[in-house]
Amino acid sequence: MKRLFVIIIVFLSSLATLIGCNQENSNKKLQNKIDSLQAKVNNAYVPGTGEIMSNIVLPHHYKLWLAGENKNWELAKYESHLLSGGFKRIQKFHRGTPEANNTPMIYPQLEAVDKAIKQHDINAFNSSFAVLTATCNTCHQATNYGVNIITVPTAKGSFDNQKF
Repeated sequence: MKRLFVIIIVFLSSLATLIGCNQENSNKKLQNKIDSLQAKVNNAYVPGTGEIMSNIVLPHHYKLWLAGENKNWELAKYESHLLSGGFKRIQKFHRGTPEANNTPMIYPQLEAVDKAIKQHDINAFNSSFAVLTATCNTCHQATNYGVNIITVPTAKGSFDNQKF
């Protein structure tokens, strides 16, 4: 009986040691995986504000105007949504920068444009779009990018592969 008891004790202590080693090894593997994923996050591509402005904001600003001028209110609503998404990306990816900190000034003007779109009011659309555009330039001045002057478009057709 004593012998059986000793064998059980030896077996259980060996098992405990084995489990402890496996857990330590498992924790090491998990930490290595976490470190690997963190390195990938640290090296992930983040678009610059200029890229966001040139590739999202500027084209959707223009396409919003085209849709509004053609009284395509459904498309105008969609373009306004995409335009807003560009500004949200600046706030998301560049938190704490002058660009992100000044972005909120655009939202009241976007809301005014959205209201005009919802009411299908071309005069209110043109007026609110002009204020929206002026606010872009105010933001550019506030962030020392005053050289980037945005205007209300005057010509139609740059996106001649899309019906407005």
